[in-house]
Amino acid sequence: MTTGSQQLADDYGQLKELLELYPHITILRVEGDPPDHYELAYHLRGYVRTDDGAVGIGTDHQVRISLPFGYPHFAPIAKPLTPIFHPDVDPAAFRIADHWQQNPSLADLVLRIGEMICGSVYQLDEPFNREAADWYAAHQGQLPLDTLSLADIEQSQDRPDSLAEDTFASLGLESDDFLDPEKEIGEEDVQQIRDLIAERKIFTANRLLGEIPATATIPDREEMQQQIGKVLRKTDQFFKLAEQLEGLGKFTEAIEVVDDLLAIAVDAPGAEALRARIQQSQFAAGPAADDDEFAEEEGLLPGRRPPGRPPAQPPAPPPGRWRLRLPQVPMPSRAMILAVLATAACAGFGLLAFRDHGALQLSENNIRKARQLLDARQFDSAQATLEAARAGLKPLSILRFRKAGLDREIARLLDSPELREGLQGKVLYGGEYIPVDTATALQEVQALTDRARALAAENNAGEALALYQQALQLAGGHRLEQRKAAIEESMRTLELHRTLSAAQQAEQGKNWVGAAESYRKALRLSGELTDRSTASDITHRLTAAVFRQELDRSKKTFDQAQWQDTIASLERARELIAANPAAVSATEREEVRQLLVNARLYRMLAAARAAYLQRDWELAIREYQQALALLAEETASGGESLAGSVTKVEKTLLLVRLARVQDQVERAESRGDLNSAVTHRREILTMIRRSGYAQDKAVKAVADKVSAQIGVNLEQQEVNRQTDWLETNFETLFRTNYPTFAGSELVQPRAVLLKKIGRDRVYTLSCVERSQGSSSKLELLYRFNAETGQWSIYKEE
Repeated sequence: MTTGSQQLADDYGQLKELLELYPHITILRVEGDPPDHYELAYHLRGYVRTDDGAVGIGTDHQVRISLPFGYPHFAPIAKPLTPIFHPDVDPAAFRIADHWQQNPSLADLVLRIGEMICGSVYQLDEPFNREAADWYAAHQGQLPLDTLSLADIEQSQDRPDSLAEDTFASLGLESDDFLDPEKEIGEEDVQQIRDLIAERKIFTANRLLGEIPATATIPDREEMQQQIGKVLRKTDQFFKLAEQLEGLGKFTEAIEVVDDLLAIAVDAPGAEALRARIQQSQFAAGPAADDDEFAEEEGLLPGRRPPGRPPAQPPAPPPGRWRLRLPQVPMPSRAMILAVLATAACAGFGLLAFRDHGALQLSENNIRKARQLLDARQFDSAQATLEAARAGLKPLSILRFRKAGLDREIARLLDSPELREGLQGKVLYGGEYIPVDTATALQEVQALTDRARALAAENNAGEALALYQQALQLAGGHRLEQRKAAIEESMRTLELHRTLSAAQQAEQGKNWVGAAESYRKALRLSGELTDRSTASDITHRLTAAVFRQELDRSKKTFDQAQWQDTIASLERARELIAANPAAVSATEREEVRQLLVNARLYRMLAAARAAYLQRDWELAIREYQQALALLAEETASGGESLAGSVTKVEKTLLLVRLARVQDQVERAESRGDLNSAVTHRREILTMIRRSGYAQDKAVKAVADKVSAQIGVNLEQQEVNRQTDWLETNFETLFRTNYPTFAGSELVQPRAVLLKKIGRDRVYTLSCVERSQGSSSKLELLYRFNAETGQWSIYKEE
């Protein structure tokens, strides 16, 4: 399964292996894990500009290669870090786009740049550097200045490395991926990605497309990658812009940018969390709630008039006394006078009754106003109003019978606990009289907490916490310790719910690191609550999040072939399972077990391969034996899918054992001991015969080659015996066939196989003849008859 990160890791590994063969190119430094930026040094002769502006030859050049977003579909960017005088190079870049379209390989590109530097490759049409193009055109006879040469590597055709390495490749062990067969990609898989793009689920589509191997044929792969890449770049811009606007306090604009982001990529990870954070910042930075206005509207502050209630009226002054004045009239008759007096008496009685009624009505009004003032906690005004009402009853005459009831009501109100305590600055609250300021603060705190609870119920935690914070400050300022403790408990509870919600959102986005961090915070908050019943469930969820974090980390390191890191992560995951088995599903437990088996197996195979390359046969054999033991244990526990792997590792172990014996063959041949070489090669054939893999194609190829080498060794042994006989008896042979040299000194015999005729062999026997201060070379052609075992002079036909 190839992903973007895996592509970078594979390219890095291939480049390192390649540069082992090219000692004139070295990697100075890399950036990224896996690397996406390289700085390379080329120790090659190439044209440069000298300090005085002349064209000279330099031998050390540095180049930076950057792999952009969308690599390898988008070409790398190569930039010279030292001045390079070349038609296809300017200070900012190398011309590589055309080459990359034809051969998108990072390793080949690195070699291509080396060929450009030394002048093996250049273009004169439409150059990056016209002056350099003119120079190269005028000095083509001097190019190239250098060549990319391979490192000197001693190779032997008889060494078993090539045999074993060929078998490694044929067994599929070169990449150690034989445990994970490549998934077949069908049209439904590709259509799923197209549908995700249409639904604007870009990040999910990108992940699935990255999981499809590069070898799979998808007609519109490049088009989909470009479409996805365009949206991913746009989302990155939106993320950065939203965060910048948030930092500037432009929260409304920032939220609009996040909405634009979600409009093009509905599954953008972290977008919803960013929006919620900006909204919370907007609320926290906005104007605080107008507490006084709210309190005035609710009628909670002293001196403030609740809506719908008339303003208090000052008490009316007591009515003044008055008398009936009769006009002076002339003295009439007695009857007339009596009539007039009777009429006057009636009029006076009516006026007195009218006056008493007005006084009663005024007192009743004052009593009502006093009650309203008591309700409004304006106790001084209420007392004055009641006194005015009492004074207004004193002049009653005609309606005096109604005075007693009003006096009792006035006395009751004047003697009421509400007025007495109120005059001392206290009001009734919660069944007891407390100072007005305290009661007012309690009412404001209650109003704030009620609104906060309502907002919390609407899942508006940010605004709810802001109101709780205001209530907490108010309670603290008035030393309302019980209310303060209750508010803190409510805030911790709300913060706990919000933290758990954030953790669940992180889980939905498979952000296990964020989920684990949120659950740790939630666990800490739950420990501060009076009710700690949620701690067990949070611990359970935290275990699951950390487990999945370790599992994801192990998969990443597994893809990067970092076996030890993978095993460490999986071991931590197993410890979490042991501590809290219920937190992990059976499927996940099995996934950890299988991944751990594979990681351990790959670590053994990697160690064995490294030992093999170092010709440490014993260590290689030991590691492969451990790998087989692990596979046997896994197969015994039901892992039938690994049965094929057992066969492959067994064959590889056989090859390593053969390589160990072949090493002895090489040492024997190096000291000319062909008998030992043949003995060891026959040992190899015996091992193959007894292995059970003698008919395997790859192993049989090894056996055939070893058999052929044994034949060569036996032939050479026979030739050596015959040349030894000729060189031992050369003097007798020459004197017998050349009697004229009977008195000469014959030295330096040499016998060489000339050719074979059927089973017979023809040798050239030579020596040096010295006589009377001069010397000459003598030669004979001798033939050995394989059937008779006889030697004879051979004459060319």
